[in-house]
Amino acid sequence: MIFNSTEKEFISAIITYEGKAKSLAEVLNKSKLLEKKGIGIVQYGGKNIVFLRKDLYDDWFHNDGLGYVVELLSLIDTLIKKKYIIMIPFCTDNVLVIGTEDSRWLRPELISVHGNEFITLVDRMENWLDALGNQLYWPCKYTEKDLPIGNLFHCAFSVSEELKELVKNNFRSEDEIRFRKQQYLTWVSIIMATLIGILGVIL
Repeated sequence: MIFNSTEKEFISAIITYEGKAKSLAEVLNKSKLLEKKGIGIVQYGGKNIVFLRKDLYDDWFHNDGLGYVVELLSLIDTLIKKKYIIMIPFCTDNVLVIGTEDSRWLRPELISVHGNEFITLVDRMENWLDALGNQLYWPCKYTEKDLPIGNLFHCAFSVSEELKELVKNNFRSEDEIRFRKQQYLTWVSIIMATLIGILGVIL
């Protein structure tokens, strides 16, 4: 199976943080993959709220930001179907915001981020603001039907040996590795035959 650079980055993070992270949400936070992209995700009140940083994205429905989230969800779905990862149906993490490790509840419907930013979760007024009340992120609200995040990010997971081997071999499949070895041996044989032929002529 061929993976693009975004997929490889996320899969490598899964392998790196397996055993150190309780969920894929923790993998994303420890690897800072979403943080680098200026994306935060909060699941609250039956809604999936995707926040896109305003200084990186022109508007709330920016394709690059939302496309990245959809691509991750699609990849997780593929990894599950291929049995590369197995989701364990219980939640063990305490991640409030997927996209930053530094977040905590201040009170119901208010999360503090980095101590100087705030996420408000009042219905129809969801927002991510700085200490002065300026909007830092575009909020994009979805139902589970529209954007099926579900508990995928917050469930415990197990990684197959096959996926570990794939990452260890720089995402080359066994067939590819076998082919490269065979190609290498063929070239060695050709070079050796040529050298023996030249030495035979000289001697």
